[in-house]
Amino acid sequence: MVSNASEGKLKTVNLASDKIRYLGTNYVYHTSPDNKSLDNNILDNSTFAHKQVSFTRHSQAVLALPKKSSNFNSDKAQTNAGIAMNFATDSNALELSFTALPKINRGADIALYENNQFIKNFKFNNKKKNFSITFESQQQNAISEYKIVLPSLANLAIRSLRIEANSRLTELTTKRKAKYIALGDSISHGVGQGSASYLTYPYLLADGLNLELFNLAVGGAQVSPPTAEMLTDFDDIDLITVLVGYNDWNAPNADIKVFKRKYNTMLDSLLALHPESKIYCITPLFTKRNKSKNSDLPIQAYRNVIIALVHEKQKNSNKISLIHGDKISSVDNLRADKPSDPVHLGIPGAKLFAQQLISIIK
Repeated sequence: MVSNASEGKLKTVNLASDKIRYLGTNYVYHTSPDNKSLDNNILDNSTFAHKQVSFTRHSQAVLALPKKSSNFNSDKAQTNAGIAMNFATDSNALELSFTALPKINRGADIALYENNQFIKNFKFNNKKKNFSITFESQQQNAISEYKIVLPSLANLAIRSLRIEANSRLTELTTKRKAKYIALGDSISHGVGQGSASYLTYPYLLADGLNLELFNLAVGGAQVSPPTAEMLTDFDDIDLITVLVGYNDWNAPNADIKVFKRKYNTMLDSLLALHPESKIYCITPLFTKRNKSKNSDLPIQAYRNVIIALVHEKQKNSNKISLIHGDKISSVDNLRADKPSDPVHLGIPGAKLFAQQLISIIK
């Protein structure tokens, strides 16, 4: 339901308030609209209204690495996949304003949840730089908890949150959930599900397991040891999934020995940093592509590397498990809207894949 609240009836909320949670990221930036950092320690009523909040999913140190080191394109990494804003208020009418930041923008599909129920989504094309959403509470004159799920394939800053002048933000009563880390490439990033984080398999998996998603997957990525090492910044990780290998197999510089070395390094980092977290290594999924662009090796050779490495690590850890991705995926998971796409999941396919993973992991 769209609010008819007039401009004068709404007030601007401090986006740095401790009553707001930013989910799915460890890296939150409060800046002026011209991108100059503002010091949270000297925040007052004259400055907070001029601050916007933006995010990265990876640390600045990892994003600054050359591609040959990180094994992904840092521009593609700078989207909001899996990131959400979480707050509670007694306001009947609300308005959120956004700015699309540079880098990747395939349009924005923003999901609104109230009291853990999906209410609606808001879509904006990639030509829109500044836009707002307005909505009314489904529970008039009562406190509701909201979650605003940001798009998977765009990079939005939140410019403002506005609520009714006689209302307030209230303390969140729900506890923060344990973390689920998704490592991977475009399949996990969300290509094939529009630009909707809430339709991606990692989001659906996190929801089904009652975990908070941190989606660190990047379109085009190969296995990335620095991303695994970055998890030194993270605590309370319950689950890690790793789904990589397709791009390593299909890359111009494809080298199965290099793949094995880097995958092994990645696993060693994960096991050392988070020895009590559950790790599920998923072999590359079903693909229509029979031959690599640059190698005579079949993709099964890369699956076999993962299988062997996981079996080796299982000798010293009972926290690492193997999932044969090609056995729980098929042509039925792939995009019906783009039959020429050999590997990406469609919206129904992502949901089906998430359900398969939930049944295995749960």
